[in-house]
Amino acid sequence: MPYCTNCGTEEQDGQQFCGVCGTRKPGSFGAMPMPSMSSATFGSDAEVRVGISLGSTHQSRWSILFRAILVVPLYLVVLGVGFASFFVTIAAWFCALFTGRVPDSQQRFLTNALRVYGNVLAYWYLLSRRWPGITFNAKPDDQVSIDIDHVRLRRWSVFFRFVLVVPATIVSNAVYLGSIPLLLVAWVWGVVAGQESRPIHQTLALILRYQLRLQAYWSLLTPTQPFRGFLGDGDEPSSKTSGGGVATPSSTINATFPSRVDPIEAQRSLTSTATMTTLSTRWFVTKAAKVLMVLVLVAGALLYFLMPTFESPLIVRMQDFVSRGVVTTSHTVTLNVMRRFETSTGGCRGTYMLECQQRAATLAYPRLSEQSTLLLSNNIFVPSNALTFVKKYELALGTLEFELLTVQSSSSIASQSRVVKFDVPATLSQVNRDFNVAEARLGA
Repeated sequence: MPYCTNCGTEEQDGQQFCGVCGTRKPGSFGAMPMPSMSSATFGSDAEVRVGISLGSTHQSRWSILFRAILVVPLYLVVLGVGFASFFVTIAAWFCALFTGRVPDSQQRFLTNALRVYGNVLAYWYLLSRRWPGITFNAKPDDQVSIDIDHVRLRRWSVFFRFVLVVPATIVSNAVYLGSIPLLLVAWVWGVVAGQESRPIHQTLALILRYQLRLQAYWSLLTPTQPFRGFLGDGDEPSSKTSGGGVATPSSTINATFPSRVDPIEAQRSLTSTATMTTLSTRWFVTKAAKVLMVLVLVAGALLYFLMPTFESPLIVRMQDFVSRGVVTTSHTVTLNVMRRFETSTGGCRGTYMLECQQRAATLAYPRLSEQSTLLLSNNIFVPSNALTFVKKYELALGTLEFELLTVQSSSSIASQSRVVKFDVPATLSQVNRDFNVAEARLGA
């Protein structure tokens, strides 16, 4: 009869975990089955358990130095997976809205997509030492493990999910901005020392867990907001045993479950591990890490609200360069299109004058519409001090576009000719004036 290698409890045949301490039976690792759907409750205590090593380990300095390059192909894959996940999430939203649950296949795909995202983000944050590759399914040597309760969802919370997630998203944006200087410090520290400082390592791990839980909430994988455990699950216990030695795996489990062990809780904590070395899912962090996490949030909030007010001169110059090129190109194309339109309509005579001007407008309209669309999609590059003038130029282009559409669809030769002879030239003059103002503002 087999016995648990950790606590000595007798085990049954086919058992993968100890029923007392939750230790995985050696050699029993396999792909995690989808957690059973809860039919009695809505899973108000549903969790997203992220497992990761909270101890900073030594890493190759050259891999830290070139981490931004090494992570590029991984991010390209993440973008592709994220694109597919977007459509799966939409399908899951409709399913959950009508049935109160996410189908198993969609839950599994979105969980695997989250696992890919988590491993790549952990590598970027210097939390993992090995290049993670593309990890869709749980593996024995995973550096990040993810386990999500599969539960029923309240339909009203599914319907308003994109509203309910707004506060958590604002916090995530603030934390992301605040983590940039911390990540820079971690990178320099890692290049010099070969590993991160323990408090910095744990702070970045807390940021990672919050972002993964937020993504899970976005994707309808959990009904629970990501704020729980924002500062960890408690203070880090002493790394020494009472005898002065280094804590053993057994003592670590006892520190996590100090009194009578709850078999279910132990199994939930340990089944999310994907290595023979336990990846903790209950995070006890140092007080220094908690202080850093608060500072990251405060600094990120300040940057989040003050960045629109204080713009870097270098960034403004780059924005000016990009947006000036877009606006100038748009104006040049617009003038060429309208010259051809004027030439074409000038040759329209006689009985077929209506159809002739319609044909000229039909040819000019798509090219002009492209310029308006191009500007609207590139407003992100326009500095705030010139945005009003560029939008005014866009508005004039939109008016010109509408007039061409009127010529194209008109059935009256009188009204069509009035637009061609008077309205279009006047609007084109306004386009030129607004362009000159916008160009001067972008070059200021």
